[in-house]
Amino acid sequence: MSRYLHIGCGDNILPDPFENLDDRELAGLDHKSLADDLSKFKNNTFDLVYSSHVLEHFQRDKTEEVLSEWARVTKKDGTIRLSVPSFENLIKIYNKSGKIENVIGPLMGGQTYGYNFHYNLFDEKSLKSLMEKCGLTAIHPWLHTRTEHSDYFDFSQAVTFGIPISLNLEGRKK
Repeated sequence: MSRYLHIGCGDNILPDPFENLDDRELAGLDHKSLADDLSKFKNNTFDLVYSSHVLEHFQRDKTEEVLSEWARVTKKDGTIRLSVPSFENLIKIYNKSGKIENVIGPLMGGQTYGYNFHYNLFDEKSLKSLMEKCGLTAIHPWLHTRTEHSDYFDFSQAVTFGIPISLNLEGRKK
């Protein structure tokens, strides 16, 4: 049976085979844990590790360590699927609207609780490079409409002024 891990699920609880992980006590949560400490899981546990708008919450000098931890719990030939705010698209949204209010949340975080602050920015080149450093290959964009979780809205699907706010990349663990 396949096992999928949804890191930083928040209130977006995905159905089986997803196991939902967050650092807050939330209804429907399977695992209460910080996203950067998956020590409760053995190496090579999950077929898919999914995270939407979580990686940017870690300090730049810790990001590789965090993604490496996610790769550790991913099975060989398993998939890590990431969604982060797209710096390139946020620039387009700002230029189109002329209002900083339309990009400040994805750039700075919601700032509604302790971990809801952003420390990182990503474009496709920087995220792909990070994924490669963490042992991923066959890195490519993914479409939310072609995923197991497409019926459950999260920021990977969000659009402002017709422009997606997210950079969605996935890769296979070597």
